Amino acid sequence: MVQTTHTPPVLTEEEWALVAQLLENKQRELLLGIRHSVRRAFREELQRELALVEGLRDRIPVHEEKE
Repeated sequence: MVQTTHTPPVLTEEEWALVAQLLENKQRELLLGIRHSVRRAFREELQRELALVEGLRDRIPVHEEKE
């Protein structure tokens, strides 16, 4: 089995800020979709994706500094 090392991407502060902004935009989009979704299965899929987006957002350096 091949062992891989996971290192975080090296981005500038401006690039991290852009990533944070994109994730926040996606979060708002998903929340809107969840609110307007009629089908339960689709709403649950959106909720799973939202959890991923929020998890990523919470892990990026720019977001951590804001809190």
